[in-house]
Amino acid sequence: MAAPGSTARTPSPVPARPPATGRRFGGVDEAAVLRRVVSMCGHLSALASQNTELADVVALLADGAAAGVVVLDRRLDVLARAGVGDRDVVSALRDQAGVTGLRTVLAAAARNRRALTVPGTAGAGSATIVAPVSVGEDVSGYLVTTTPCPSAVSSPGAGELTEDMRLLVTEHAAMVCGVVLGRELVVTAAAGRARQELVEGLLLARDRDDPEIDRWAQHLGFEPGRGYCAVAIGSAGDRAPVVFGTVEAAAARLVPDAIVATRSDEVVALVPAPQAGGSPVDAARVLAAGCLAATAGRTGMRTPVAAGVGNPCRSAAEISRSYTEARHALLAGERLGGTGSVTAFADLGIHRLLLRVPDVADLRGFAEEVVGALIAEERNGGMEYLATLSAYFEHNNSPRRAAEKLHVHPNTVSYRIRRIEEITGLSLDVRRDRLMAEVAVEILDALGGRR
Repeated sequence: MAAPGSTARTPSPVPARPPATGRRFGGVDEAAVLRRVVSMCGHLSALASQNTELADVVALLADGAAAGVVVLDRRLDVLARAGVGDRDVVSALRDQAGVTGLRTVLAAAARNRRALTVPGTAGAGSATIVAPVSVGEDVSGYLVTTTPCPSAVSSPGAGELTEDMRLLVTEHAAMVCGVVLGRELVVTAAAGRARQELVEGLLLARDRDDPEIDRWAQHLGFEPGRGYCAVAIGSAGDRAPVVFGTVEAAAARLVPDAIVATRSDEVVALVPAPQAGGSPVDAARVLAAGCLAATAGRTGMRTPVAAGVGNPCRSAAEISRSYTEARHALLAGERLGGTGSVTAFADLGIHRLLLRVPDVADLRGFAEEVVGALIAEERNGGMEYLATLSAYFEHNNSPRRAAEKLHVHPNTVSYRIRRIEEITGLSLDVRRDRLMAEVAVEILDALGGRR
């Protein structure tokens, strides 16, 4: 009961408590949107722990964010896409970047390791989010998300995500893409190492009866009985890695079914005979010449490059022999022809034996003992005795045919031959003297010892 003289007050009614929902903005339940973002991030994280591909990550992000999504590598080539169609995303992004420049935008994203937003052009109705895709310490590419403008959102769902939420989801998806790319790089590297070990085993195999050799070769795509030739392409200098990359790419383009591997100082290719028929030696020569031409266009021949071709092999056990022959031919080509030469082992002749002499000084010493006086006479008088002697032997001791090659009169050749016999004390009608002189000339040709 109220006290006398007091005024009774009726308690104000307590307002009914609204249902437990999140703060609303623009007619959208913020808590529901946040739950959606958390769910998307959870699904993306789950993909990272599975044997997934970039296409799966891109598809999930495109569906959840109602956006077009593209993954670009560092050269801005498309690795995966979803919800974009066939339009040129890079061109569109370049247009949006405007005066800032696309490269500047990408560099900023890579430098800060954060996603950033590129506003849409006037009337375009969309903005773009660019997030760097990192693999370890390196930025391997970019995740690009084309998002609808807020004004374009008219229905609930993925379009309700704010710009900050889109940035968050895109960054998380970029991290997952980095995990996927990193895993692919690890698998590729492991496969490359395994392949390299198989190639090394075939090239250096000493036990040709080892049954494992056939299995190794089959893993690499070797077809027994088809006929292969080993090609060794060598290079020297600081730019050798660049040259080898060019050579390997050219070899794969010229003969797609060749077995190609890069070693520390050379590129080796096992070139098969053409399916339509033909010699594997001819196919190997074409590949070697094409690879050298590719390096000439790329490096301007500033780095020495030469190629050697081995004899054909029809079984895996013979690969080592063909490779050894290709190496001998490569060394002979570097001595005889130098840069840009393709030398086949079958064409070496006596050089096969000369290359087996371990000390080059012994070869040069023998040659100088036999024809050293001719070298001195050439220096003093300028007469081309060695060239005459080489042409004379090449044309089976015929002064007339040797003269045609040298563009002189046959009597000139006959006179020079008499002088050669006088200077050296050799008699070229005597088999032993003639053989010594021929070998000496071949040695000087191989060692570049003329004049």
